[in-house]
Amino acid sequence: MQMNNPLVCVVMPVYNGAKTIELALKSLLMQTYLNWECVIVNDGSTDGTKSILDSLSDRRFKVIHLEKNIGRGAARQVCLDNSEGKYLAYLDADDFYHRDKLKMQVDFLEMNPQIDLLGCGLLAFDKNDEPLSVRGKRKITSCFFRERNKLPIAMATAMIKSAKGKSVRYNAKLNAGEDEDYLSRYLDGGYYANLDVVLWYCYIGSTSYIKILKYSFSGLQRGLFLFNRNPLAGLKMFFLSAIKILIYAIIIPFTGVNFFLKRRGSKVSRKEADEYHKELLLYKDN
Repeated sequence: MQMNNPLVCVVMPVYNGAKTIELALKSLLMQTYLNWECVIVNDGSTDGTKSILDSLSDRRFKVIHLEKNIGRGAARQVCLDNSEGKYLAYLDADDFYHRDKLKMQVDFLEMNPQIDLLGCGLLAFDKNDEPLSVRGKRKITSCFFRERNKLPIAMATAMIKSAKGKSVRYNAKLNAGEDEDYLSRYLDGGYYANLDVVLWYCYIGSTSYIKILKYSFSGLQRGLFLFNRNPLAGLKMFFLSAIKILIYAIIIPFTGVNFFLKRRGSKVSRKEADEYHKELLLYKDN
């Protein structure tokens, strides 16, 4: 069956990403799906990020430099405001795509127009480029979603519909967990699906104890925001997040961050590890 060729907009906010962003950019340039553009918002970086972005010659990159850092939620909204196309996808400056990521998601969404959000599997790797775990790798063909529930996919891997996405705004007060908050509100009352294949590679080498607690704290904030729309669901989210923070605060200092990260997902299979190393080598050699 011949697929359509709609424009996909990949949005990328970045703050001080000079050490990692070139790998992310290469993974876009080598996508097997060619009809994409990338809106990059340099959120007041103070390292060499600006120079790298200013050197890009491919006209599919649309770079916006902000003079000062405004935070993840606000920077993502700037990306959204400047996006075009039929679909939206996400790429962080320290992660990279499998070369077939955009193609496989576009093909699925074009064949299943009732789906509002499509995720895929995610493989986490450390500062030594060693694979640690796999998350979000499950086959979901179609499932209804309500905001009060947890979206059981790897949020970063999502591809969504631009028209509907632009009707929802990011919460500028969130500097962690802003994608989960946004996508949960975007998808409320809609349908999602997930591909049971790893198409996103996530760098977690800079993850620290403080970062884990900070991200978990965003659940408390989300619970308070949700409380205004659904008090029962908001309270449930708030208290579950509080329990999670307490557990992390007690356990991680004894087990270490890597022990926690390796168990945040399933074991990486030999096939998945081989595919990851193949993709990594491809991008680093080009």
